[in-house]
Amino acid sequence: MYCVKCGVSLEEGTAECPLCGTPVWNPDEKPRNTHYNPDLYPAPESGGKYTLLTVITLVMAGVALGCLIACLAVYGRPAWSGYVVLGEAFVYISLVLPFWFRRYYPAVFIPLSFLALGGYLLYINGVTGGHWFLPFAFPVTGMTFLVTFLGTGIALLRFRPRTKLLLIGLLFVLIGGFTMLLEFFLHITFNVRMFNWSLYSAGFFGLIGIFLFTSSLIKPLRRAMYKKLFI
Repeated sequence: MYCVKCGVSLEEGTAECPLCGTPVWNPDEKPRNTHYNPDLYPAPESGGKYTLLTVITLVMAGVALGCLIACLAVYGRPAWSGYVVLGEAFVYISLVLPFWFRRYYPAVFIPLSFLALGGYLLYINGVTGGHWFLPFAFPVTGMTFLVTFLGTGIALLRFRPRTKLLLIGLLFVLIGGFTMLLEFFLHITFNVRMFNWSLYSAGFFGLIGIFLFTSSLIKPLRRAMYKKLFI
């Protein structure tokens, strides 16, 4: 189904065109029954999903506990089991925990995942006696969280086409700047030579961002981008 005015592809059930605002009317569409009858349309069974999640949880907990017990028995201390336990905790929080809920909540699960990652890196830094967490791992993790959170918000929230193109363009520019900051933190932490590769990545992402920013300002180009990418 397409808009009769601007030709944008429309999803079924759309009330108006998201690009030009033209009302959509389908004479062949029959009225839908909005009353839910649990006898005719029973809720889908979800027991298998939670059974699988329970099995995964028990297996991961068993592996973590087994590694901890083995290290305590052999070395008298957690030793390498800490890597396993905290690594599994990060994987579980990031990939398993969200499936216990009916919906994915980015404002909750994305910060939790990055907090688990930061804690894991802090543990590794402390066990190895390193000096790289505060000058490198902490700011890089924080910047990655910021870019991921902003990108998810732009993808999920509803914006006008012009605003969405503008925000995506600014996000690409931000990613380019992030690569330069990443090399800067490598430089001050590990004495890596500055501007070895970040200028290329910053220029690449910056050009994409400028193009999208320009597209948001030029109406014909914006419409063409919207028809092709539906963003």
